[in-house]
Amino acid sequence: SDYTFDCRCGALGNGHEVAGGQMTIRCDLCENWSHIACQRGGRASNLHPKAAFYCDGCSTQESKAPPTRNSRKATTKKKTTPLHTHLIAGKGALARLGKYWYPVRLIQSYDTVSLPTSARNRVRWQVVWWRGCRFPLTLGSPPGDVEQGDLVDELWQDQAKRREIRLGEWIHSWDTPREEDLIQNFMSAEVSKELDDILLPHIASLQKLLDSPDLNQYGAEAYPVIDYILRLKKKPDGVGAYSIPFCGDISSHEYAKIAHWFSENVPGASGQVEKWLGGMPLVHAFTLVVAHRKASDFEKRIEARNEEWNDSMLLKMAWADLMISYPTNSFVADVDLECLTALEARMFEDSEEAGPAGNQQWGLDAGQHHRQWNVYLGIPDEWVSVRDYSESELQVRKTLPAPFNRYLTYHVIDSAAPYSVITLMLHLWSPQTSYPKL
Repeated sequence: SDYTFDCRCGALGNGHEVAGGQMTIRCDLCENWSHIACQRGGRASNLHPKAAFYCDGCSTQESKAPPTRNSRKATTKKKTTPLHTHLIAGKGALARLGKYWYPVRLIQSYDTVSLPTSARNRVRWQVVWWRGCRFPLTLGSPPGDVEQGDLVDELWQDQAKRREIRLGEWIHSWDTPREEDLIQNFMSAEVSKELDDILLPHIASLQKLLDSPDLNQYGAEAYPVIDYILRLKKKPDGVGAYSIPFCGDISSHEYAKIAHWFSENVPGASGQVEKWLGGMPLVHAFTLVVAHRKASDFEKRIEARNEEWNDSMLLKMAWADLMISYPTNSFVADVDLECLTALEARMFEDSEEAGPAGNQQWGLDAGQHHRQWNVYLGIPDEWVSVRDYSESELQVRKTLPAPFNRYLTYHVIDSAAPYSVITLMLHLWSPQTSYPKL
């Protein structure tokens, strides 16, 4: 039978259709189902069968939230359990692709039945690669699942293992646009085929709203936003546009996608953004999208009231839905960015708790990161705190080819030159250097 699915990632509807084959969990209060891998910090993973679970919309208990910097004291002890036990659905990890490692969100694990039980990589994980990964072109598309042996977590306090990991290049969480940036940079949003299906039949009416300022020539029944403007006797702004503050439960991501579609498809829209972004024409596009997505629900409400069902009524109900002030937690969460932020906070924190492993240890004994990427550029100040450092923490410990060792001996170790290990590595592996590249 059907079951209600309402996940913070935006998947909404009949669980058989929208769960996507992922493991799910039901909230003990609202009884809606959601993806286990979409819950913050992997908090829904490995729960005891009798343990209660409350979704984000129902839970107000701070204990359900993942550890923060202020609550990390209980987790600062160095891990001694096997690495694979730290891999949890819903948490971030690093996955090996070729000779570099990239961030992923762990979805769920499964056994490879074709391999013997004793096989090291019998277990595989379904993953979502971070959308900001910059893979080498020679590697092609990354796989949807990886062997457990090709995964590590943030390696908290594990200095030795971090020094063996060469990182592939990606866009850091702190360099990724947040909600407030998405709408202003709407052209970077990806437009879906669904928007084509919904809005292409209405291009002519959307263009009329953009080009014709005389509202009285339109039928209010076909354009609920115009009925709203006329009833409130709203005045246009300096560019002749009507600012409309409603978007219902359309998230910033969806807002940006619809704006991108509008700019590319409505004739003349790209040259006069100030007339429709946040204004009447775009809000009518919102109305059309909501009417399409919620038509079934609206129709049931009309039938329950024994009222006549028609397109005009559908648009009115969509407009009413847009005017609802939805709570913040009803908006779609960027679960991938959320996951990456938590992962990077642990990867790059430099503090007493992190110990020597927090002092720029990634790849020190393995070689340069992809395209000589400086992985530490722009780290948030709050991730770095004062502690006692040792010069030995940044020394390369792995035996390098003879030319490297001679260079280290004559130019660094025997001199007082204040080389940072990053500067040294970039010099050694620069195209102008005759020494072998790693």
